[in-house]
Formats: sequence, C-alpha cells, structure tokens
Amino acid sequence: MLQRNLSGFAVILFTSALSAQSPIPQHTTALNLQHGYSAHGEVRENWLAALRYLRRDTQQPVGPFTDKPLSAEESDWAKLIASKVPAWAEMIDSLRVPFADTIPPDSATILLGNQGGEDAFLYRDATMCFDVQRLQHVYGDAAKPTNINRLDRFFAHEFTHILHKAWLKKHPVPLDTPLQVALWDCLTEGIGNYRSLSAKWTTPDGGLSEHAKAILQRLQPIFVERLVALQHASHEEVPALMDGLSMGPFEQKWGALTVALWLVQEARDDDTRLQKWVDAGPNGVLTLAQKYLPDELKNRLPK
Repeated sequence: MLQRNLSGFAVILFTSALSAQSPIPQHTTALNLQHGYSAHGEVRENWLAALRYLRRDTQQPVGPFTDKPLSAEESDWAKLIASKVPAWAEMIDSLRVPFADTIPPDSATILLGNQGGEDAFLYRDATMCFDVQRLQHVYGDAAKPTNINRLDRFFAHEFTHILHKAWLKKHPVPLDTPLQVALWDCLTEGIGNYRSLSAKWTTPDGGLSEHAKAILQRLQPIFVERLVALQHASHEEVPALMDGLSMGPFEQKWGALTVALWLVQEARDDDTRLQKWVDAGPNGVLTLAQKYLPDELKNRLPK
C-alpha cells in the first residue's frame, strides 16, 4: 500500500507473508523514500550526515557542494528507484532467511542524493543511500535492462547489512583486534556481496561459474596473506592490509568476494544453509576458509 506522510515522503507499509511453519517471526516494517536534495539542487543535511558517516574512517572531506539540480538522466535513476520500492518491500522476507532469529527495524529509509556518495551505501543502522549522479556515471542510463536488475541487487546488499547490524545488537562479538575487525568485515560484506552477484557468477544449479572459479583462485592467496599479516600488524600497517577487502573494483575484493563465492557453494540455492554461518559470527569465516581453501593455503590460516 502506497501512502503519503506529512513530510511528503513516500511510505510503503508491508507485513511479512511468512508461513506459520516458518522459524522467522512475522514483522511489519515501513520503508520510506527520502531525498537528500531540494528541487533547486541544494544538498540537504540528511545527505551531508550520510556522507560524513560514509567517510568517518578516511581523510576525505565532505563538500563543499554547489546547488546542482538533477539532470534528466539522474532524474530517471531517481524515478526508477522510487518505482522499485514496492517490489523491494516484497523482497525482504527472502533476505531475512539467513538471519533466522533477527527482527528487522520497524522502519528503514531509502535516501537519494546526487553528489559526493557511492552508488549505494548504508548510513547508520537503517538508511540505504543511493547517489543518482554516481549511478549514472558508472552504469549509464537507468533504462538499460541490466540496471533494473542491478538496483535490486544493490537493495538486497544494503538491506542485508541492516539485518546484520540488527543481528550484532542481539549477539555482540569482540571486535578488539585488527584480525577480528577484518573477519567481521569479511563476513558482513561477504554475505552482502553474495546478494550482489549477477548471473555471470553462478550456474543454473547454484554452483560457481568458470569465471567465478578463476577469480576465486586469484583472490584466495591474497585473503590468506592479509589475514596472516593482520595478526601482528601495527596500527600504521592496518589500513594498507585492509585495503581492498570490500572497497574498490568488485573482482578485486579479496575479503568480500572470496567469502561471497564460498557462500554460494554453501547455499546451493537454499539460503537456510547460510544461517549457521551468520550465527557463527566472524570466527566462522576461518571455519569456512578451512572448508574451501586448498591445503597449502588453509595450513597458513590464523588459528
């Protein structure tokens, strides 16, 4: 049901349509669409706050920005995202499957901006941000069929992060060392990137494509090398060792993509098989690695 709230933002209300036999409790959530820019292109404070959060661990400045109304192409992206909201609401039940005992927030926000952000990123616990300028720059016109599906994967990725943040509140885990932080990032970004994978990464029976196998073979030694080094890394060494774990070119994400491809093999088109890896927390990444790495690499893993 599409409603209009007092602020003029679109609100989608939905109730999980899970069966009575499902172990996942039903939940009603509001999904809100907001804009981080005015009609004249002025950047609003909600978008600035999201950018500050995105860059909290970097030295990149936020702004200054000039007033920049949406171009026609950027407006097409904004309209496409708005049109997707009802369908995204219907996706949430399936996204919840790996998080069996986790209740999502009562509301989540989709925030659109047009300057300074990434194509898609999460702000705090329940705001999914999309930069329509960057989407147009990186992926071209919104009307391309590949982009319609791409947005669904972006939403799935970001909402999975929302679920993982909710899981962490219920199941606190120690994140006191660089290795623990890296393993947590490998897990959360791994299942996020599992949701991001296009058809070229998998086979019809739920296995890995030849392309995926080749990329995995290249990334696995880097995965082991970085985790081993992070065991005893100094504060100054950590940023370089973490570089590329989940940021940068997709096929070079040594942590996120490696774990995502292992999870493909675990799930085999049944996401209930991922519940044990979510519940295992960051240390489960090492168990997963022991299962899939070749012997010469698994023997070097941190204990």
